[in-house]
Amino acid sequence: MKNILLLLSIVICSCGSKSSNEILVSNYGFTQGTTYNISYRSPNAQSYQVGIDSVLHTVDLSMSTYIDSSTISKINRNEPYEKDGLFLRVLETALQIAEETNGAFDPTIAPMVNYWGFGFKEISEKSEAKIVELSKTVGYKKVSVLNGSVVKEDPSIQLDFNAIAQGFTVDLVSEYLQKHGIVNYMIEIGGEVKCKGLNADDKLWRIGVDKPSETIQENRFQAILELNNQSIASSGNYRKFKIDQVTGKKYAHTINPITGKPVLTNLLAVSLVTESCMHADAYATAFMVMGLEASKNFLKNRNDIEALFIYTDPKENWQVYQTKGFEDITVYSSN
Repeated sequence: MKNILLLLSIVICSCGSKSSNEILVSNYGFTQGTTYNISYRSPNAQSYQVGIDSVLHTVDLSMSTYIDSSTISKINRNEPYEKDGLFLRVLETALQIAEETNGAFDPTIAPMVNYWGFGFKEISEKSEAKIVELSKTVGYKKVSVLNGSVVKEDPSIQLDFNAIAQGFTVDLVSEYLQKHGIVNYMIEIGGEVKCKGLNADDKLWRIGVDKPSETIQENRFQAILELNNQSIASSGNYRKFKIDQVTGKKYAHTINPITGKPVLTNLLAVSLVTESCMHADAYATAFMVMGLEASKNFLKNRNDIEALFIYTDPKENWQVYQTKGFEDITVYSSN
């Protein structure tokens, strides 16, 4: 998803914390078609980049539709595959969120993502008839897990974890660091972020949320947050889209699983704060599909999700709606 969160005030330095021999270590790299930036306080500056890269590689082998030998690719082609605990963990969460959002989030969206050119294989035939045909293979209720295996009602059903896998990967790296005794860290993968503990200055990590603009502005941040053992993920259509070479139309990358078409909404961007980055990632996509009012109604019964919505009014002016909890962790707002 792919996305609007960017890091702010993550100081890369060799200074230790005030209370121990911990040194701030920063690891950078590429994964899942994007970048990662991970900083953590480590005793004697020990680096865990090799282990982190191993975690990232394991996720790719499980959930990347761009790797032919991955679990998801084999399942999509109806080929034999080895049981994959990580894959099942994400699929079960995806199906749960799909149920909660009445299909606004749907892991079987792959055919429509491919149709509009945002997936692993673009479908060249563009017609209403093709959309109707492909839509028959979309529907989270057509997939289930039985005895550790994926069951599809129709072999043409294909899965896509693009709107949940990066958030899950952030959570998985978090688990890896904590198993090695690291309790002060900031993990960012493709704009999805999880923070725990304190930075090198013994303060909460600060994360900046970009304004929903196609270009990065000098005064770029809509808000700056202090995260206290929390995750944040965002979704928006203003920087990721495709332009049809024949018609010149611009297609947003968020696809409505119910209509099979890019969403048409006045909602420019949504940023969500939860404990689990995987959940924040998936809900952010769902909210872009649901729209502002339905998302606000959804949040009335959820005290585990804080949200910032940026949308346009009838006069095309930017407006902001945020929950009380999101406002409480905001240390700067452009409003």
